[in-house]
Amino acid sequence: MRAQQSLLIALAAVPGSLAHTVFTDIYVNGVAQGDGVAMRMSTNPAEASFPLSDLSSNDLACNVGGEKGVSRVQSVPDGATLSFEFRSWPNDPTKERLDPGHKGPCAVYLKKVDSAIDDPAAGDGWFKIFDYGYDADNKEWCTDKLIANNGLLSVNLPKGLKGGYYLARPEVLALHNAFNGDPQFYASCAQIFVESTGDLVPEETVSIPGYVKAGEESVSFNIYNRDNAEYPTCGPEVAKLTSSSSAAGAELQAQTEQNEGEKPAGVICENGNWFGFEVSDYSDEAGCWASGEECWNQANTCWDTAPVTGGKGCELWQAKCQEINDNCKAKNFNGPPNKGKVLTPKAETIDVGLMLPTSGGGVVSSPKTTTVEVKSSAPAKTSPAAPSMTTTAGDEAEVKPVQTVAETPGETPVYTTASAASEAAPVPTKAVCPPGYHCVTAYTTVVETEVVYQTVYVDYRRRSVNHRRHGYAH
Repeated sequence: MRAQQSLLIALAAVPGSLAHTVFTDIYVNGVAQGDGVAMRMSTNPAEASFPLSDLSSNDLACNVGGEKGVSRVQSVPDGATLSFEFRSWPNDPTKERLDPGHKGPCAVYLKKVDSAIDDPAAGDGWFKIFDYGYDADNKEWCTDKLIANNGLLSVNLPKGLKGGYYLARPEVLALHNAFNGDPQFYASCAQIFVESTGDLVPEETVSIPGYVKAGEESVSFNIYNRDNAEYPTCGPEVAKLTSSSSAAGAELQAQTEQNEGEKPAGVICENGNWFGFEVSDYSDEAGCWASGEECWNQANTCWDTAPVTGGKGCELWQAKCQEINDNCKAKNFNGPPNKGKVLTPKAETIDVGLMLPTSGGGVVSSPKTTTVEVKSSAPAKTSPAAPSMTTTAGDEAEVKPVQTVAETPGETPVYTTASAASEAAPVPTKAVCPPGYHCVTAYTTVVETEVVYQTVYVDYRRRSVNHRRHGYAH
């Protein structure tokens, strides 16, 4: 008598503070590579979508535990479109991607490395290839566009990059509580191999952590009482690329052939970075049960290594193992059934949707001309529309005077100062009415809103099911 054990784990990861987000999948030219494939991310389902708030921590590079690489490296063509998928629930793309209250910019960084698996990620070598902040015309942050685009942040790799291994790091920064000293970064890394014969490298690189520091305006900006169009870039500008041998990263070798992290031959099932291989043939009872044991052992490894995006592939593999067991019980000793059948569904190809323009950079000899319009920080003649805020029961409105001055006698007065929207906001400056001008005092209602997060903890436990089988007389 023998026992078989099937591991079933609950990876329905509920965000710790509703609703944060996590990078879960990468699309290459619109083709999904698979949840968790070639990705460094937190391995804790209950905290995988938590923000990174310590700007001095190495976790800021590739998330908690991101200093350790995974076994897969995804190959991508030169100049490919990469789409990074964000979800609030790592294993459920049908739910919301990010709470609409999380307002802020997005960016994408690359780091050229000699090994995508072994590089520790944190430190120097990072350069920005994409940056998008606030759309003043439509009054939308990058996060608003990300939500509207079903959680996909799509960018084009610069064509002609030096070929080889890179870490690709999408970044979302939520500023809803930045004025309280709590900027919330969401970042993880994909391990990629760029198939390129080019030699472009960045003129300069930055260190992560270190590229942004606590207290800087880009991470303390008050989106509630400032003209959001005045938001400054977080971190460096988009990198300028050059073929000069003296540029940053020039010492890193160009690799023309991928020799790590590839998918091996004979794989019939995948889950994250795990591979399932066909079990041994059998023609008698002993061989049948032995092949079943071999199958369940692979299932155990699948569940043990499943990323926070879940175990759909493990479930497909378990069904195969159960079919072998059922055949053994039915004395059907000719197998395995459906030998060599690939269980992993065909990769999905999608329309990646919105492609946002970046803020500049590009090849030094041929700089990009597509830029994001940024309004001047100089005082405007008309005040920007106040941001929409949702109040809760018990909120109190405070009325403060705002001095206004007409530009010329007889014209409609225009605002020259703004009232404070929070205790952290600057005190309004009193305007002086010039002689011969008609001045009025206007009043504006400012609502102070307290945002409260409720933390939900889930106990993730494995449930074991023992399959007991009976011996058969020979």
